[in-house]
Amino acid sequence: MAGLCRIWIFKVLVLGLIDSSHASLRPRVSFSQGSSERLLGLYHSSSVKNSSTLLLSADADTLFVGARDALLSLDVSQPDSITLKDKLEWAASPQNIKTCTVASKTDCGNFISILQFFNSTHLYACGTNAYKPQALIIPASSLRTGRDTKDAKNCCPSSSTQRNTATIVDEELYTATKVGYFGVKVISRCHSRGARNNLELQNVPKLLQEPEFVSSTHIASEGKILLFFTEVGDLTGDSFLNSFTVSRVAQVCTNDNGGSLTLQKRWTSFAKSQLVCQQGDELQFNKLQDIVKMSPADDESPDNTLFYGVFTSQWLAASSSLSAVCAFSLTDIKAAFSGDYKTFDLNVNHWNHQPNVDGKLGKCGLFNDNDRVLNIVKKSFLTEKVVRPVDKKLIFSSTEERYSRLAVQRTQAANGHSYTILYLLTESGFLHKVVLLAKGPHVIEEIQIFKQPHTVKNILLSTSKGVLFIGSSEGVFRVPVSNCSAYPNCAECVLARDPFCGWDSETRACATVSRMGSNLRQDVESGNVNAQCTEFKHTAATVTRIARLNEIVVLPCRSRSRLADVTWRFSDNRVVPQLMYMQRADDSLVFTVTPETLKTYLCVSEELGFKQTIAAFAVTLPVFPRSFPPPSDRQPDVTLNSDEDPKTEPISDYYTAFEFDESEPTKEERTDAFMTPDRTNEKKARTNPQSTININTAGKDIVCVAQKSYYNEMVAFCLLFVFCLFVFIAFVVLWRRSMRCNKTTPQKQPKDAESDNIWQTELDEQKS
Repeated sequence: MAGLCRIWIFKVLVLGLIDSSHASLRPRVSFSQGSSERLLGLYHSSSVKNSSTLLLSADADTLFVGARDALLSLDVSQPDSITLKDKLEWAASPQNIKTCTVASKTDCGNFISILQFFNSTHLYACGTNAYKPQALIIPASSLRTGRDTKDAKNCCPSSSTQRNTATIVDEELYTATKVGYFGVKVISRCHSRGARNNLELQNVPKLLQEPEFVSSTHIASEGKILLFFTEVGDLTGDSFLNSFTVSRVAQVCTNDNGGSLTLQKRWTSFAKSQLVCQQGDELQFNKLQDIVKMSPADDESPDNTLFYGVFTSQWLAASSSLSAVCAFSLTDIKAAFSGDYKTFDLNVNHWNHQPNVDGKLGKCGLFNDNDRVLNIVKKSFLTEKVVRPVDKKLIFSSTEERYSRLAVQRTQAANGHSYTILYLLTESGFLHKVVLLAKGPHVIEEIQIFKQPHTVKNILLSTSKGVLFIGSSEGVFRVPVSNCSAYPNCAECVLARDPFCGWDSETRACATVSRMGSNLRQDVESGNVNAQCTEFKHTAATVTRIARLNEIVVLPCRSRSRLADVTWRFSDNRVVPQLMYMQRADDSLVFTVTPETLKTYLCVSEELGFKQTIAAFAVTLPVFPRSFPPPSDRQPDVTLNSDEDPKTEPISDYYTAFEFDESEPTKEERTDAFMTPDRTNEKKARTNPQSTININTAGKDIVCVAQKSYYNEMVAFCLLFVFCLFVFIAFVVLWRRSMRCNKTTPQKQPKDAESDNIWQTELDEQKS
């Protein structure tokens, strides 16, 4: 319980070391899958699954693909197509599949996990073969002829889910993988030539601790194979610190043949060192995801070889987006292997210092040395010095993306300056293209490769073809490293800061630098549009938006750049306030139409000091058709359109005058000119010889078209309505007054009744 608390305390401390100054790197331009501006090539076949192992021919015209139960060769010589050249069906035997299924394994097919050139004419392919690995050596020109099957036990991986790495040098296979049902870790040399021995690691404590192999490469100048992997930490005997994952670089010498007595058929040149991707006291990115080699120029020393690696942190959840890129130099790796070492003491469960007095540790050729030296080598395989990144700082880190694979190249810009380009594949399915500038990294673009997250096992770069090949369960994708035509004008071309692209002022197009030469306009470091695009007009045509009062209007504004600051302004350059307006996340402007919001709006973007209007809208109310009286009180002379003698008569108020073009307009043109609906049928019904009148004024023909006026009818209707309303109100008033009188006045008998009562009273008195 106490150890668990210590782990959580350590996590909190480590997370607190994340430097907030590492601003998130946002791609400038984003292309969704299927975008016409960033088309991708794809080879997909319903009969081919898990096409993840890739190998490119020397001329880059043929791509070999290792899939499940099949080996393919694809023709990639054409830029707009990927076609199948040859296919080798290679499935596991039914007996192997049955045995594998009984062992409760889920990947019981034959997954081709290793694909290398065995020599200049043949391929070496290794398949899992339902956990009984098998290898083939076949001609590269024809996959279905001349098989040479070899046993691959302890040479090739047994499982398709475990990462592995392999390199072939002089027809000998150097591999690092897990073999067997139980995943035994091996670093071996197989198919050794002549009297040379096949070699494996000795079985000693702390040699390998739950490793996950990532990559390997041949360093010809050193005569070594460098292997990169991660494993459980072995810094001290403390179980807490040993739960810390560490990234490693290991070495074996190609001339190693094992010892004569000690370390027989075992590596005598194996040594490992820690890779530290860390800047200062910040969080250490301790889990290596992928690493690639970038060789120096031909005129440079091999020691200038760099290794670019993608790292994540084990202390964050797998779903968290935090990763970094570090570069390591071959010089620093050599210094670590030639320095002092550590020896693990089982008695005290601790690492002790082992000085490299004679300088033999880490050197090649020790297999010929005596047993005393080999016994020291057997226990001293961990370097004391760690390998830190170049300049002891990160290339860059991201708080929003988790990178899994990468490729790297160097290219020359239009001015001849060289830049390093990184291609980083995210676990969310996007490819990021990053250029390393003096001021820091710049993400030129992101391209959506997959709509759903995929586990990609291989990403392969062809610098001669200028394409990336990505192997996945969906098939093989081909991604051009650049597409300059996606930038429509000079400003966008320069702001992209893509070393591959520059603006050609003659063709007025964004062109590829390698094709057009160095006369292109480009500014990779600063993206200064004002200096490069002097003739560019950064304005947009105004679009009229007709809306009614109280209508909610949405004015769209889509900036190509996600790095630009977008603001809405009035025509006088005042910023649109937030009180009556709302700017959405997609930069569109939303407001309600009122008399105060009937204005002209400009969408202005600013990037690297360059401002441009990318959208302009004039919001107005709809215009309804109406008739206008003549502009003057004096009636002009009127000439009737007839063969008879001209007559002069005044123009009625029912006519509207307008200038007449010599060419007779169509019905649609007349409708647009008047902005009135087509009433052709009505006009035909009312047509008379005097319905069209020509007026000669100042040498111009003016046509007066008779239009019906309802002014008199409207006046009569209004008077009648007022009279009726007055009568109705008077009636109501009189009726209410009579009702009140009936309620307040007492009931009186009629006079005749009163007279009858008087006579009846007198008769009664006489009787009595």
